[in-house]
Amino acid sequence: MNLQKFNHFADLIMNKFITLKKFFMILNLFIFTFSLSAENIIDKRNFDIKSISFSSSEFSTKYLDEESYLNFIRDHIFVQPEFKFASAVQNEKRLLLRSANRERLPIITGRVINDEIIDRKINDFSSIRKRQDDSFDAVAEINQPLYQGGKINSEIRFARHQTNNSKIEKRLTTSNLILEANSIFIQAMIYDYIYNYALSLLENLIPFKEKMKNRVTSGAIDPAQYALFLARLNKFQSSIYTLEAKAKTNSTNFENTFNQRFMFMGFPKIPVIIENNFQLRDSFNLSLKENQYLSSIENVKITKSEYRPQFGIKARYTEYDVNKDIDDSDIRGGLYLTFPIFDFGRGRAKIQASQARSDAAKIEIDIERKSDKVNESSILSMIESSNKAIKKIKDAFNDTKTQRKIINERIMLTGFSPITLVEASENELSQLQILLETEFTLLSKFYEFHHQNQSLINHFKIDLQ
Repeated sequence: MNLQKFNHFADLIMNKFITLKKFFMILNLFIFTFSLSAENIIDKRNFDIKSISFSSSEFSTKYLDEESYLNFIRDHIFVQPEFKFASAVQNEKRLLLRSANRERLPIITGRVINDEIIDRKINDFSSIRKRQDDSFDAVAEINQPLYQGGKINSEIRFARHQTNNSKIEKRLTTSNLILEANSIFIQAMIYDYIYNYALSLLENLIPFKEKMKNRVTSGAIDPAQYALFLARLNKFQSSIYTLEAKAKTNSTNFENTFNQRFMFMGFPKIPVIIENNFQLRDSFNLSLKENQYLSSIENVKITKSEYRPQFGIKARYTEYDVNKDIDDSDIRGGLYLTFPIFDFGRGRAKIQASQARSDAAKIEIDIERKSDKVNESSILSMIESSNKAIKKIKDAFNDTKTQRKIINERIMLTGFSPITLVEASENELSQLQILLETEFTLLSKFYEFHHQNQSLINHFKIDLQ
């Protein structure tokens, strides 16, 4: 009679597992569908998120508060080669801007002319024009351009845009490094935790292997039941091997990124707050496109300047025969003016090509602005859907965990087949993975939202020069 009651209880548990499986399929479909339709509804809803990342991880007593986590990530940003490269590029553009500003200043050059006869076969009396005296002269020359078709001013503005571009790229690199470091850190913690959790579940199942074998030997149960149990247990062990590989891969990434030996540090508890009055800003990519368009305008002006008149002042001081005790010298100078007359259309074609590149750069701004709207909608929808899903997944995980403990206790009392216990362990492990990955999605998308609005660096309290 007790066995029949237990069989009925086991059937109820199995039905609940099937219901939970359907629930997660519907939940995943809901998240995907919500993400696709986000662009149409994001401006119509009252968006307000106030949560804490990994708050559902109450089963883990070890965690990182926000300040500790931000300090850990921040301390490892400045040593990354990508950051050093971006800083070097910024310094290069700053020096090029300084060089462009100094193009307004005159150029002073000096040269020494040593021109002596080595061999000559000329009639000195009948070929006077062919005779030249030996010379050893020193010359100093100053050249001050007054007008170069607007080239100097355009080059200065171009260099200034390039300097601004390098600043944006440095901030973009830093923000990307924060996202990457956050992903590597949390993925390492998640899979290390899941792997160890799976080992504890397996440790609970292993003793039943010997018990069932003894019962088969004694004839108490059908060998087919034992074979089915082994098949499910082996499947569960195979999933653990997969988790072990992921845990090792992510821990290696952690060590390579943070240059320290991996150890479980806990999950970061970060306030995830986006109020309904938030302001959206241009993304890094949009700012870069706008800056590139401004640079292209200056490139057009520089190209045009090559086919405009050039005007300036030159002066030259020459001291003759410096190798002799003679005080002969002169100072010569004046204005110069050069201008193109006809180049068979080469200049016009070059200017038109430069203008076409500038027009294309302007169109790229509209393309990037459209892409920004899609990305912002997608990020916000993923934040909202993850935030809503976490509570339901947490409740389902706790229910499955409770049911596994109940099944385990009943099996210990009745000696019933532990196949249902293996299934319960599989479901519990799967739901734990979904729960932690959804928590990761919430935090990572929150940081991506700040990244999209160029505020992630400020959120991590990083001051870039």
